Amino acid sequence: MSGLEVDEVELTKALVKIDTRNPPGYTSSAVEFLEKLFSSFKTKNYVSEGKENLLIEISKGEKTLMISSHLDTVPCEDELLNPIVVNGKLYGRGSCDAKGCVASICSAVLPLADIGIGLKVAFTADEEVGGRNGLKKVFEAEKCDAVVIGEPTGCDSIHVLQACVLAVDMEFEGKDGHTAVRDAREGAIFSASQFIIEAIDFFRNLRGNYESYKSLFGALGIPFALKSWEAVFNPSLISGGVKRNVVAPNCRVSADIRFAPWISIDEILGFLKRTGVKLTVCGFLPSYGILADSVPLEKDLMLIKVVSDAVMSEGLKTRAVFTLGVGDTRHVRKFGIPALYFGPGGGDLHGRDEFVYISELKKATRIYRRIVENFRRF
Repeated sequence: MSGLEVDEVELTKALVKIDTRNPPGYTSSAVEFLEKLFSSFKTKNYVSEGKENLLIEISKGEKTLMISSHLDTVPCEDELLNPIVVNGKLYGRGSCDAKGCVASICSAVLPLADIGIGLKVAFTADEEVGGRNGLKKVFEAEKCDAVVIGEPTGCDSIHVLQACVLAVDMEFEGKDGHTAVRDAREGAIFSASQFIIEAIDFFRNLRGNYESYKSLFGALGIPFALKSWEAVFNPSLISGGVKRNVVAPNCRVSADIRFAPWISIDEILGFLKRTGVKLTVCGFLPSYGILADSVPLEKDLMLIKVVSDAVMSEGLKTRAVFTLGVGDTRHVRKFGIPALYFGPGGGDLHGRDEFVYISELKKATRIYRRIVENFRRF
């Protein structure tokens, strides 16, 4: 043990004050701050397109665990960079996603030294915009045997599976004409609006068979849960029309669609295809997680056991969770290496009232440290 102790609450406050909003997502100030904190350890900087990442080598061993979390946050007003503590909650941009995770990881590993395993810590950039300049860059150079990624799962939950993501554009056509003589229901915006309402309901109620997940985790004594829904449709960008007093002859809807891997993409594309509507698939990200990619099942189960036992050491009942969110695990799992999400929970993620529970920060610190201890069995 190195003996260096830091308070995860005060550290979260300090990190929230450092502006890492993305865009532009520059993390140099946060990295410099953390480099000073870890000055007694060997550190490396990985920079990609001006985005700085910090890699800290805590110890060496035959098997190496990486614990990682991201430094960038979503945009906000300047006032949200001033952390506030009220009724056991720490408010501020990034307090929950994911600077609280960063602080708990720091508090967990700083006292460690020669612990009998390899341990690396990575604090990365650009997670909020895909991670290409972040964990992807770091992990390609610093491959390990398993990775735990700090995200606000809540201390009783391990996120083991994330959604497929489909990005589409849909172009609707209608009849134009003056507002005074052309019925707006003949226009493209009306058609697009009707479709949006139908699509939101369709995806919200979409169901599939995930009995294989229930059975797998049931045999481990761990409940399998859904974070929200099995699928969702978000019409995130809408444009169209030519003039205020003209019924729109065209309307484009750009949508973010997310769904569980047990739901068929053919079923989804079949719903989206409409006569007279041009459908363009702009991108597709497959699901990453247990039973959904190339990571051997036995490796996933070993890492889940390591983390689950650490969670249960706090007297908590572990849940394995599917989420419609996506994150950095794909940059690890594409190499056949197990990775999952765990971290202190809070609320109003990406919202004005984002917060992390102080009790979760402290609990997560103890769990991260126990994960390191348990990894000797990996």
